[in-house]
Amino acid sequence: MARPSLAPACADQSCNISVLRAPLSKFRARLCQKLPACPLPRGRGFTLIELLVVMLLLVIVIGMVGLGISGNESRAVREEAARLALLVRTARQESILEGEVYAVAFAPGGYRFLVLDNQKGRFESVKSDQILRPRRLPSGMSISSITIDGANAGDRPELILLPTGELPSFDIVLTRNGTSWRVEGTPDGGVRTVRLHV
Repeated sequence: MARPSLAPACADQSCNISVLRAPLSKFRARLCQKLPACPLPRGRGFTLIELLVVMLLLVIVIGMVGLGISGNESRAVREEAARLALLVRTARQESILEGEVYAVAFAPGGYRFLVLDNQKGRFESVKSDQILRPRRLPSGMSISSITIDGANAGDRPELILLPTGELPSFDIVLTRNGTSWRVEGTPDGGVRTVRLHV
């Protein structure tokens, strides 16, 4: 019984086994040398439309970020104006309940609440009251104008709160980065906030 031969199937020895063992890249390079229209992989640039789409997306993202920042500025000023309005209403209620004369003293970077000391004949800071404690405005925010009874409040702006509940008419404008909100009060005791559009 004859054993099967381990020789290659090609009887004329024309099979080149080394080609089969060669790396694929070398084989492809040899093949491309023989074929004239062989496509070689080459780097691909960006088309004008692709560049325009990328630029459009960048403009949209930057615009959304800008709107977000602007919205945060407006919200911060609005919240601070609402806080000031609420505290003025609270101080007015305290004045009515205690029968004391209260005042709000303003500075560019904040404000504080005062109560009239009848024995000393002058206003003193409200003590032992966490709600009416001195307040500092957030960074970058300021009180840009104060008008009391139609006149500029001057160097010592103070808003007097009488125990009768009456208020002078006043406008206090809070501003940060071009965004402004106004706290306005009326003689009947109403206090509200209004956004100023520049």
